[in-house]
Amino acid sequence: MGTNGETFFNGALDFRISERLRAGLQNFYAKFGTMEQINTATIVRYHVTDKVNVFAGTESQYGTNLITGEHELLRVNLNVGVGYEVDEDVILEMGYHPQISAPKKDLQGRSLPKQNTLSLRARF
Repeated sequence: MGTNGETFFNGALDFRISERLRAGLQNFYAKFGTMEQINTATIVRYHVTDKVNVFAGTESQYGTNLITGEHELLRVNLNVGVGYEVDEDVILEMGYHPQISAPKKDLQGRSLPKQNTLSLRARF
């Protein structure tokens, strides 16, 4: 819970396919002001060594206006990156997330720039 009433939830499921290959589902929920956002990602992770892995997948972000009830697909990103397992409870990740969906339009009908992002994450 944030200081202004924001709410955030994050969850993940991992499935072991083989000794080195895993697939996962990640979900992130955020509510702030009159907006609600849900990010859902599917990730395939390959362990190059016991501690280092590479990952790839897609992420979809949906938004809902809580006053009007209108919802829309905001963007679809490709997720690629590398992770390092510090220990069994801590994973550090660096990723690149280019937007692969068509850009949104502003109120005047102009295309907004795509949102390509870099991330540094610590998961524990």
